[in-house]
Amino acid sequence: MASAAVYAAPTNIQSPVHAMYAKTQTVKLALRNDSGSQLQVKVGEQVMSIDAGRIVALKVPVGTRIVLNAATSTRQAGELIAEVNSSMDNATVSIK
Repeated sequence: MASAAVYAAPTNIQSPVHAMYAKTQTVKLALRNDSGSQLQVKVGEQVMSIDAGRIVALKVPVGTRIVLNAATSTRQAGELIAEVNSSMDNATVSIK
């Protein structure tokens, strides 16, 4: 008969150290309102207004969703403008 220790769960489980100390990557980007009217957008959980012709600089984590918070004449509320990824660093997103 085999001993019970053979079937016991291992006690030496290694977890990756980088998983505990990983930093969230942030991206610098700008939103430019080219629509001709004021826009209300939601960046993550933050709602902000962007006047027509204005540029707003942001620093947001990768994976942040930017959506239209209020409907316009050409777009519906809740429409996805962009989902931030690392290739968007120092980019300008034009909203028409």
